[in-house]
Amino acid sequence: MKFTFKLLATLSVICVSIPSFGQTIGKIETKDNSYKADKLGEGSKKLYISTFTINFEIYKEAVDVKSAGGFRNSIKNAAKAKAAIGLATLDRNAIQEKADQLYSEFIVDFKNKGYEIITAETAGQTPTYEGWNKQTGPEVKETDMTGILAVVPSGYSYYYKDRNAFSSKLAGFAKTAQNLSKELDDALIADVSLVYVFSDSGTDWNIGNAAQVKLLINYRLASSYTISDEKTSLGVTSMFDKSKQSVGLSTSIVLTRGKLSIGGSAASQYTGTLKKDLEIDGVLKKEKVVAFTKQTMATATLLNPIVVIRGDNYSSTTKWLEPDGVRYAEGMYLAGKGFLTNHLNEIMK
Repeated sequence: MKFTFKLLATLSVICVSIPSFGQTIGKIETKDNSYKADKLGEGSKKLYISTFTINFEIYKEAVDVKSAGGFRNSIKNAAKAKAAIGLATLDRNAIQEKADQLYSEFIVDFKNKGYEIITAETAGQTPTYEGWNKQTGPEVKETDMTGILAVVPSGYSYYYKDRNAFSSKLAGFAKTAQNLSKELDDALIADVSLVYVFSDSGTDWNIGNAAQVKLLINYRLASSYTISDEKTSLGVTSMFDKSKQSVGLSTSIVLTRGKLSIGGSAASQYTGTLKKDLEIDGVLKKEKVVAFTKQTMATATLLNPIVVIRGDNYSSTTKWLEPDGVRYAEGMYLAGKGFLTNHLNEIMK
């Protein structure tokens, strides 16, 4: 099922301080899975930003299906529950502005440490990027993942190959970072991924012969997140088909230096992630949205030896949220800035 989303630009200008907004983020707990990260500083003072990806969720749907069946003299029909939540109002300009701020400050942090930034034009001349396409911000655009938008910072250019430029699979090309580093005279290669979501899945045990979906509302910078939706064929979804399309995303900063002659691995690499999701308060109220329906059951008896259940049971609910667009964008900035600063402080000690 294809959804089209529109971001609404606010017409009024709101000038208030962050404390007045009640804008806060939770405790930042990071971790790293690095390889010889202490060697990152040993090399040229040049940096190329290969990816600076900001994905954010504006729609989430979930489905639970229980199949029809029977046991001995009892039968039951199929049941399906579907819940959805979405953001009805966002400020495109505010989101673009805060993405630009995150990107520009990331560059400044490295320049202050004496790094020269390699341009996309220079990187585009490397063998690694031969045949790749180039994209340049600013842009806020749908991705090929249901309910996920991407924002590209102003002035930022990057390369992609043989797929939607905003696909979550963009970063999946093997050894791209170490190849680039080698071809750019052992420059430091940066890959940044920030994933903002507002939904989570709740569970209930022992719901019995019923279909149920519970979605929780909780705005945060996600350590990892899986986008899934119903697998469709010709625009029609069978309520008996439990298969889903799933894509995994994660928040990370990866810095790569050099390429080993044997095996092709990086000579040194820093991989920084979140230990747990970083919550963003003061934007969306925490609540839950539930869809629930029971399966109809019938049991044959001596007096009624033949029983029939006609039709299937279906329940659906949708909730549209209306967050303040400026607060939403400010929370996005605060969480992203906190995450990146935490890791850069570790790297640049």
